[in-house]
Amino acid sequence: MAYLTIRIKGVESYSRQALDKDRIVLGRASAADLPIKHSSISREHCAFVRQGETWLVEDLGSANGTMVNKAKISERTELKERDIVAAGHARLTFHATAMPAVEAAIDLNLNEAGEDAGGPTHKRGENDPAEATACASCGGWFSIAHRLAGDRMECPRCRHDNLVPALSS
Repeated sequence: MAYLTIRIKGVESYSRQALDKDRIVLGRASAADLPIKHSSISREHCAFVRQGETWLVEDLGSANGTMVNKAKISERTELKERDIVAAGHARLTFHATAMPAVEAAIDLNLNEAGEDAGGPTHKRGENDPAEATACASCGGWFSIAHRLAGDRMECPRCRHDNLVPALSS
C-alpha cells in the first residue's frame, strides 16, 4: 500500500500517512481525510486518487494551487516514487511501496484532553536514517530527507555542491 511522508515548513517532525482508500482528500477542514490545519492550505486542497495500481493527485480549486516536483498542476497528475507534492506549506513525498513496519507505529499528537492537537508525529527511532548532513565546505547542517544516496545537493548557506551520503546499516 502506498503512503505519504508529510512535512510542514518550519516544523521539525514529520508524519506518514498510508493511502488506504481509493480517494483521500487533503485539506484544512476537519472533515478532510488528511487534515492539515494551516492557513496556507485550503479547506479541500487536493485529492490523492487511486486508479488500479496508479496514484494520481488533483487540485480541488485551492487558493494556492498544488504542485508536483515544483510544477503547478491543472489536471490529474500521475505520481511516481519520491515525487514531492506541495500544498501550501506542506510537502508530501509519495512512496509507491508499503510503509515500513517501524514507520507504521506512530504516536498521535494529543493534547491533555485527549483531543487531536495537529495530527500524528513521528518519534525518531534508534535505527531511523539520518535526515541531515553537514556541508563539506562550511560545516552547516542541512536536510537530506527525501533524497537518495548519490544525489547532489547545494548547501543553502554557502552554495557548495554536496553529495548525499550512503546510509550505513
